Amino acid sequence: MRLFTLKEANEIIKELRPLLLPVVQAARRWDSLTPQEMEEMERQAEWLLKAAAEMGFIIRDFVNGIVDFPAVTKNGEFVYLCWKVDEPEVMFYHGPEGFRGRRRINPELFQ
Repeated sequence: MRLFTLKEANEIIKELRPLLLPVVQAARRWDSLTPQEMEEMERQAEWLLKAAAEMGFIIRDFVNGIVDFPAVTKNGEFVYLCWKVDEPEVMFYHGPEGFRGRRRINPELFQ
């Protein structure tokens, strides 16, 4: 399993945001899409999931645009760096409890 640094995760989201945002926007209005739009968004979502698996990060939720990057803190604790598509950078992390356990990143914890 690939582990990400905070810097690596933030570099990836620069490229990921413009690819993920249209899928998130479509997912949020799914019921109003035409069949053709649904098909296109499904193709894009599948491509994103495949790319994420190859690169080692996890797209958790297309409606909210939630992405997790496996990481280890300076203290050796396994966590996920957690980013939402509408956030400017990775600012939170959580343990195995998931999104509800998000905590603000203290950069010193990940140096």
